[in-house]
Amino acid sequence: MRCRERCIQCGTLLILLSGIGCSGPAAKIDARRPFSIVMLPDTQIYSEKRPDLFFAQTNWIRQNRDKENIVFVTHVGDLVQSHGYKPSEWKVADEAMAVLDGVVPYGIAIGNHDYDSDEGARKGIATMYLRHFDPDRRFKGRPWYGGASPNRLNSYQLFSGGGADFVILHLELDAPDDALDWAKAVLDRHPTRSAIMTTHSYLRGDAGVGRQTQRECRKDGNSGEEMWQKLIRRSPQVFMVLCGHIGSVGEYHQISQNDAGVNVLEMLADYQDRENGGDGWLRIIRFVPAGNEIQIRTYSPVLDRFETDAKSQFAVPWHRRPMPCCAEAR
Repeated sequence: MRCRERCIQCGTLLILLSGIGCSGPAAKIDARRPFSIVMLPDTQIYSEKRPDLFFAQTNWIRQNRDKENIVFVTHVGDLVQSHGYKPSEWKVADEAMAVLDGVVPYGIAIGNHDYDSDEGARKGIATMYLRHFDPDRRFKGRPWYGGASPNRLNSYQLFSGGGADFVILHLELDAPDDALDWAKAVLDRHPTRSAIMTTHSYLRGDAGVGRQTQRECRKDGNSGEEMWQKLIRRSPQVFMVLCGHIGSVGEYHQISQNDAGVNVLEMLADYQDRENGGDGWLRIIRFVPAGNEIQIRTYSPVLDRFETDAKSQFAVPWHRRPMPCCAEAR
């Protein structure tokens, strides 16, 4: 999809929205208004034992979309606890995420518990996941959906906020080389968009270890460190990587510099080891255009409380990419 004209007038981005041929009415988007991405950490215990907490999260997002200016939701994986063995858990996960359908764009990175079994995770077999969350089917017709890899375990979405355009990739567990090649091709097709990657297992954050140096399940896959070396550090667009998986750590972040000298925020959040499988804690990633800042907040709609220690609430500079003169082809 291409757009022929973009201009900035008095701090407001005027975009000529388009279908085919880029015809259609103009819409004004406030390029100065802060906007948010919500990060949903591992929800596996909610699907197993406390579905009310999962629904509390997505209902809060739905109800606060306008107030928080939520433009995207990313789930870091482990939707369920019991792999493919308990359809009831998949029903909970499906219905809880469906609360967001037609309300806000979202994507999901498959976690190790979302494969059919431990063996399925080693072989990349995810029957129940694809039955409920096949991105080509679930997001069919959504204008923000970009597409999926051939095995449909990797997908990408497009969104905008604060006068900036983004592409977000959701990569499978221990993403193998073909998944990384697919991701690189997506980035190459969208060179003017800032990029975020969400994958389930990427950071460790304990014992002085940053990225995962061992693969979680797949012998033919890549660890977090290998993903960094093969793809992320070489991709100047990527400025953020999100993950979960390590409930014993809970929260961790680091900032690394890629080959282009761009700072990359790498962030882990997983509250499954806390009370009630996490008490509904989620991350609000707030972009502030006026201050060129990204603010991280940790909030529980269940407890109606923010967590404000240094690991849970912090800010980093937002180095914005220059605005392109025209949009890209999808």
